[in-house]
Amino acid sequence: MNRDPRFWMWGYVLDTVPGSAFFVDGETQCSLETAAEYLGCGSVFWINSLHDIDALNDEQASRLTQFNVACGLTHVETNGPGKGGWKVLYKESAAKVSELSLRYPNITGAIIDDFRSPTGPSRYLTAQDVKEIKAALVSKNPNLKLYIVQYHTIQKPQDATDCLEYIDGLTIWDWVSSTYFWESLYCDQIREFKEAYPDKIRIQGQFLHDYGNTGGAISLAQEKLQCQRIAQKMDSKEVDGWCVIQSGWLCREDHRCQVEFLKNYWNWYRGTRTQR
Repeated sequence: MNRDPRFWMWGYVLDTVPGSAFFVDGETQCSLETAAEYLGCGSVFWINSLHDIDALNDEQASRLTQFNVACGLTHVETNGPGKGGWKVLYKESAAKVSELSLRYPNITGAIIDDFRSPTGPSRYLTAQDVKEIKAALVSKNPNLKLYIVQYHTIQKPQDATDCLEYIDGLTIWDWVSSTYFWESLYCDQIREFKEAYPDKIRIQGQFLHDYGNTGGAISLAQEKLQCQRIAQKMDSKEVDGWCVIQSGWLCREDHRCQVEFLKNYWNWYRGTRTQR
């Protein structure tokens, strides 16, 4: 299968199959590399290290050698999942990513999840902090890129512009999908993101699982509308990449229609856009 590097899968490498993945209830049969292969993604956000710096290891990295990889930088909920009490290890994990990339040249960057989200672990990060994280990331490999996560409507497009010198790209997510947002606000939001980050890689995120609202699979109506709008922005070059979250849901019967719709849509999109 041809893998397109503009298309990203976000998720977790399973140590055992079936196994557990954060933010997926019960067990899953679908590891990150399987999900990315199924959807024709050339790139992955490998997120195991988001929760455990020791996940940045050869056993996991060796399963992703066919993909362009950006690694999650570590923040740990010391009170347990969903209970807060954050311990932030961004600089330490960035340095470890830098070292690991020497053995795995397909590792091309790292990402800070929920960057300055109002209730998240990085809400107090300063531009100086980000400068130091980037320095750790490129300490062994100057070519590594630093990505951040931003949210439509929850955050303003300009919120991270004080860090422009240190970030290379951002992924943008809509936590609670609505027809009003995607039909009336999305185009203006993307225009603002492009104006604020003109020379950065802008990746639009898409949820298969409706974490912010129903707690089940995203509705097909919302998924279809999202795909139509994102495709338009890919065509206009206002968005450079397209990411879906997350791998653990792909094997679930109650997400099958959404997974198959996305696979079909992505195959149609990639197969009908001539690139020269």
